[in-house]
Amino acid sequence: MVSRNFTATMPAAQEAAARGPATQCPAPARALPEGQEMRTPHPTAGERLFTRLARETTSGRLIPQIDGLRFAAIGLVILFHLNGYLTAKWPLGHAGSMPQSSWLAQASLVGFHGVELFFVISGFILALPFAAHHLQATPQVSLRSYYLRRLTRLEPPYIVTLIVLFAIAARVQAKSAAALLPHLAAGLVYSHSLIYGAPNGVAWSLEIEVQFYLLVPLLTLLFAIKRRRLRRLVLAGLILAGQVVQAMVIGHGTRGSLSILAYSQFFLMGFLLADIFLADWREATQPRLWWDVITLAGWPLMLTLLRFGWFTHWIFPFTILLLYCAAFQGRLSRRCFSNRWITVIGGMCYSTYLIHYEVISAVGRFTRGIGSSQSYWIYLPIQLALIGVPIVLICGLYFVLLERPCMRRDWPQRLWSRWQQMLSAMTGLRPFRAGGRTIVPVDQASCD
Repeated sequence: MVSRNFTATMPAAQEAAARGPATQCPAPARALPEGQEMRTPHPTAGERLFTRLARETTSGRLIPQIDGLRFAAIGLVILFHLNGYLTAKWPLGHAGSMPQSSWLAQASLVGFHGVELFFVISGFILALPFAAHHLQATPQVSLRSYYLRRLTRLEPPYIVTLIVLFAIAARVQAKSAAALLPHLAAGLVYSHSLIYGAPNGVAWSLEIEVQFYLLVPLLTLLFAIKRRRLRRLVLAGLILAGQVVQAMVIGHGTRGSLSILAYSQFFLMGFLLADIFLADWREATQPRLWWDVITLAGWPLMLTLLRFGWFTHWIFPFTILLLYCAAFQGRLSRRCFSNRWITVIGGMCYSTYLIHYEVISAVGRFTRGIGSSQSYWIYLPIQLALIGVPIVLICGLYFVLLERPCMRRDWPQRLWSRWQQMLSAMTGLRPFRAGGRTIVPVDQASCD
């Protein structure tokens, strides 16, 4: 789902094309009269909040449309789980009318496909630096840095979440800690689906992401093919081959269906998008309104057709590619998916994905009675509004406190330095550095 924040260094024109006209370089400032000083305007409260909530990347650059697309993906996942929670609590007398009640309820039934939207984004983001090396002669990616970044960026929130959920299950749900420990251990090493053949909450998709992370350096050798048409034909051929193998070999509910073997086409579609982004959109491109038509018609049509197996298996990955291209190239689409608050919420998607269902369950205990006498097509939007706000607030706090600090490449060194300062303040010792290590003098240690 959620490969995050590995942005390639982009040429200035290409970066401007990704951001859109509203964020390109401003005109030169006019000269001030002699003796008059330039005053920097104070940021508004909204700007300060935006700065506090915005994601941090290794390069300091963002592709805002990607966070906007993350917003769409996490929105679908939340809608799916909210609908599942409410239908489990809905009075039995109304159960027969729920699936046909409204378009929103219909969309919620296919919201789990938001995970595949994340997979395409992961393929795109992780392919960028490797593809840029082959296509634009940028510096080669250090595999040590690549894997270390994945480890330090994603592991802390994941580990903390699994441990907290383990404690909740053992305490609140009165489950045996001894029985849960093997599942916790399997989840911590991203092997729960492989060992037990069953998903481990939302962590099942993260296990697939990790399998993809391991394969990225090998798969991105495809970008070494110099001929653009041949390279894309090979990518398209691999996508179709994966779909054929899945249809013939991988059955639903098997261990293979919970592995990258069942989702390879989505990651490779992200590769194809990265190829287009680097090779075709090298210069700032003029947005076109006909891409907006694709956006406005394509998203509702996709959500409608996802109920059909033939579309989900064969057409869905290519539809995602088309809609993602429209998000970059449409005049209105680009503005929509680059909206600062949409990108802020989309940038929190990892934290939101990890704990959103627990928030739904906790808040829903208090809100699910509101509007329950109404038809389901009215009840679902009411609950989405009532529970959606706490999801944004609680998951946003989780993001600020835990995930965002881990976006800084040097956070382990910062944490270690802060720990040393706290230790020094408590003990009165003054550690110094020698040979890259922190040393506490023997005479200081012995005199306390």
